[in-house]
Amino acid sequence: MSTRVIIVIAILAPPAAILLAVLLAFRADTFRLSLADLKGLYATDQSLFTEISGVYTHFQDEGEGFPIVLIHGSEGTLRTWDPVVSAMKDRYRMIRLELAGRGLSAAGAPGTVSDDVTLHGMVIDLLDGLGVEGPFHLVGQSSGGTIATRIAKYYPDRVAKLVVMNMPSSPVSVPRSARPGNVRRAMVLNDDYLEFRTRGFWHTYYSYLWGRQEMLGEELITLMYDQNRRVRAPMARQLIPANFSPEQADINLGGVVAPTLVIWAMSDPVLPPSQLEALTSRMTKAPLTVKELPGVGHFPALESPELIIPLIEDFLED
Repeated sequence: MSTRVIIVIAILAPPAAILLAVLLAFRADTFRLSLADLKGLYATDQSLFTEISGVYTHFQDEGEGFPIVLIHGSEGTLRTWDPVVSAMKDRYRMIRLELAGRGLSAAGAPGTVSDDVTLHGMVIDLLDGLGVEGPFHLVGQSSGGTIATRIAKYYPDRVAKLVVMNMPSSPVSVPRSARPGNVRRAMVLNDDYLEFRTRGFWHTYYSYLWGRQEMLGEELITLMYDQNRRVRAPMARQLIPANFSPEQADINLGGVVAPTLVIWAMSDPVLPPSQLEALTSRMTKAPLTVKELPGVGHFPALESPELIIPLIEDFLED
């Protein structure tokens, strides 16, 4: 071996070793949080816990009056609805939960959950346990809207009015090649190499999803980073919100009969305006009211609560 090669190895080996150590640290879950860690950080005085179909579930139940049930999206938590709950709990009973594997709810591992358990059924089980046996209003964002439409389809006598925001009308998969370069690079580094989504990833990814960049705060980035660095745990397939077929979507949407408000943020890169028509064209039995939000991104409840709250209030009180 030549002196030149030895010098090159001597120069390159320490950084390589450091990079390897960092890579292994991320993959070994060194920076992940347990469910107990997250409870210590994010449980509040309003946090309540129960077991639904074998899944340890976090929920909150505030206010008095006609019940409103709020369902977050795939990567969200019940904190999605903080501004809505604050604005409306003086007139309504606001009930929100965290889906399996999200926030402070357990994952529901395969083998621990019966095959006939469904996410929409778990919501109904929670309401039954809380004594909400009559009608309620239902609000869902993104895949939370998908779950909400299933509830409206299978429990039509219980859903008085339905509100959905930027929800998929059928399974959606946006390939990396269709995303901006900075998002693609973040996905390669975090998902392929580190197998861990860093705080920087969430800043990049949420900047991509946001329409009004000035509304993307550091507190939200920290929340999403923490909530999505939970210790990895397997989840029963039926508890994954995106696990549904186009045929199931058509059946669910076509079966909704409750008066429905569709709020659509028009600068959503995942569900663009064309998806609004795809959704409403399938909801053939529901009386529809459609409200468009120009310049707003994928998560209107987080990005523009001051716009959606009056829309929800007017619709429910009409």
